Order: sequence, then structure tokens, then C-alpha cells
Amino acid sequence: MGKTFRDSAVKKIEGRQKKKQQASAREQAELDRKEAEEQAKWEQGAKKPHAKKQEEEEKRQARIKAKKEREELAAQEEEEIKNEGKAKKRK
Repeated sequence: MGKTFRDSAVKKIEGRQKKKQQASAREQAELDRKEAEEQAKWEQGAKKPHAKKQEEEEKRQARIKAKKEREELAAQEEEEIKNEGKAKKRK
């Protein structure tokens, strides 16, 4: 018994589909690679922030943070003072 035409036709169709899927995957991978290269070029050419401006911004953020911390401490102290006053009045 040899191969029948139907058997070889099915295998031929499956082979073509497999090749088509592989080609599609290769094209997609190439497209992704090119896109990544283009993105890298854009990032490389993008403006970098100046070091001095960045330092100034960091200092400003540090001052704001310190101010908030001081305000929180002052509010806590005021609460403690109010609570002490109430405790003395009760005695």
C-alpha cells in the first residue's frame, strides 16, 4: 500500500499553513525589532533635563516636605496641650 493522493494533499495543506504561520511570526518579530530600534533612537535624542534645574526641584520638594512635617508636629503639640488642659480641669 502506498500513499494516497488524499493523504499527501492533507499534509501539503498543513505544511503550507505551518510555513505561512512561521513567515507571519518572522515578519511580526522583525516589525517589533524595528519599532524597538526606532523607540531607542527617539529616547536617545530626547532632551535631558538640566542637572541644575533638577537639583533645584529636589531642594524645593525637600523644603515642602520639611514644612509639612513641621506643621504636623505643631498640630500634634497643640492637641497635646489641649488634652493636658482638659485633664487639669477635670481634677
